[in-house]
Amino acid sequence: MEKLQRVPAYDVSEGINSPNTLFKLNTGNIDFQTSIFTYISLFFLLILMPGLSLGTMESSKETLAQLENVGLPFVLILTIAQLWFMLAFIYVSTKMELTGLIGTGLKKIRGIDFSWGLSFFLGAAVLLLGLTWVLAKMGLEVPGEIEFLIPKDATGRIIWVLLSFSAAFCEEIIFRGYLLTRIRLTGKFNSWVIPVIASSLAFGLSHSYEGWAGMILISIYGGLFSFLYIRTGTLWPCIIAHFIHDLNAIIFPY
Repeated sequence: MEKLQRVPAYDVSEGINSPNTLFKLNTGNIDFQTSIFTYISLFFLLILMPGLSLGTMESSKETLAQLENVGLPFVLILTIAQLWFMLAFIYVSTKMELTGLIGTGLKKIRGIDFSWGLSFFLGAAVLLLGLTWVLAKMGLEVPGEIEFLIPKDATGRIIWVLLSFSAAFCEEIIFRGYLLTRIRLTGKFNSWVIPVIASSLAFGLSHSYEGWAGMILISIYGGLFSFLYIRTGTLWPCIIAHFIHDLNAIIFPY
């Protein structure tokens, strides 16, 4: 008996050569189906999370300044747990959407991904330093309270390494791999422009504890990460660059 061949599902009204269909094929989302989890995830990432972050902006500054009394290791471990919990929900969402994490760009890692990641980190670091200087001249500076997040003891530094990997791996899957592609899929956009702008702003606004200057820089950084993902077609260069960036805080503390 001849083995039946699986035919990928796509919207015939769009045509097999339409930008949306080609996008689905290239990103591993040809079988994508919107689910209730899709809308919950988009609402949380685009509206609820940035809104809560902005709403607690002033109190978060005070909390950062008092971390020595709260217990920095506990806060860092709690942050790690939150990141993996969010990723677990996104994983469930991708399974319900019939794509799995492969639909977010989490492909097999290649040697060239490390070159992409390191090159991107170095180039982005120079650009962000320049933007930081410009913002400071405009009266917008990253708040000094952020230095309290950087551990100074050996145990804290080990936890920071774990946090750096967790933030890089989870946030890139969540904000680039998932949010970027799902905005385009659900909105049926023919280009990346709106998904890049929306996901980058959500990424930046979710870091309100770094002040307005920090949110501007992180939004721009999110846009750069988006372009890296689109250019390479995989999340690994983004994850590697993000990890180096966060790890750099304990190597060259500011």
